[in-house]
Amino acid sequence: MVSWHRLNGQTWWMLGVICLASFLVMGHAAFAANTKKSAPDLGPTMRFVVVRSSAPGCEPTCPEWISAEGSIEAGTSALFKRTLKGLGGRKLPVVVDSPGGNVEAALALGRLLRKNKLDIAVGKTRFTGCQPDAKGCKENDGKGARYFGNAYAGGAICNSAYPLMFAGGIKRVVGQWAFLGVHQITTTYIRTKLQYRTTYRVVGGKKKILSKKIVGRKNAGSYKTYEMSKSVEKRLAAYLNEMGVGQAVLETMKNTPASSIQQLAPYDMLQAKLVTSLDAVDLLTAPTLCNTDPVAANCREIPAPAGDVVAYAKPAPAAPVEPETGQRADVGDMRFVLVRGRSFLCDPNCSRMDLGGRHDQPSNAGTAAPTAGHDR
Repeated sequence: MVSWHRLNGQTWWMLGVICLASFLVMGHAAFAANTKKSAPDLGPTMRFVVVRSSAPGCEPTCPEWISAEGSIEAGTSALFKRTLKGLGGRKLPVVVDSPGGNVEAALALGRLLRKNKLDIAVGKTRFTGCQPDAKGCKENDGKGARYFGNAYAGGAICNSAYPLMFAGGIKRVVGQWAFLGVHQITTTYIRTKLQYRTTYRVVGGKKKILSKKIVGRKNAGSYKTYEMSKSVEKRLAAYLNEMGVGQAVLETMKNTPASSIQQLAPYDMLQAKLVTSLDAVDLLTAPTLCNTDPVAANCREIPAPAGDVVAYAKPAPAAPVEPETGQRADVGDMRFVLVRGRSFLCDPNCSRMDLGGRHDQPSNAGTAAPTAGHDR
């Protein structure tokens, strides 16, 4: 039990004293897209949907992929985790079209790709039937997949923070019709005014803090810097090295102003190992992937619905060609004709040949047959 003393210069014990204090603190969001006010408008947040190829003739076994389109924000990696969980371990390639966004989230997405051993391509998806933003669409009901479409590279972009996510893929392709660009990272520092509730007691004239809790928070302004700090550069260099990508990508990022975008040429990406080949999105989504033996991992068979077998049936394999035994109406029976050669060099002892290719020697064996060089 605590002893209490009179106010006679002895030790003061004060328990449960509560005070409020305000402080101006500066916390920094390592990358600009962490704050909605200061971040540029990059459009809708990235959404993930599983798409099945609608290419004619690929049913009942068609390739599938994850379509990822939109800006990368702080919660995007959590959405991607949820999508992967719903696949039950199936390994589908990711087809991405993104203007960029939050760098921290891009790093998390890249590590998820590498951990799950997924391929990635820069591309767009043209949907047929139900669209991802449609509500209550019934068009694809009963077809075994929610979304159908075709992947293509023309006009697809991969900018800003997205190349960091891209680096996490196993196979990584862009193609000549897609755009992959990098630039300097923008760091936003945010000033925040915090109000604390502190509980303390005084022992021997000194405060001993028992608890401290934030009870108020107010924005006190922010500012940006367009130069990459040494700590951020070190982190990004370590990440690219982890993914097996050359440091030339980081150097290009540092040397490109945040207000512009430097497109990486296909050969430069290949040299820096940012891409694994010069192929395009078709490498991961073409229907021919399902004609191999064994079929690609992202091919899935959906049996034809009852009563609709013809629509999903594959073409029957060509029958082996057998020799024709029937008689054509426009061709008569085979005939044999004895033909005697006619040449002033051999008369009267020219050789004879039937139409079947049998060669008869001249009746006079003592006369030499003409050579091909002297025949007329």
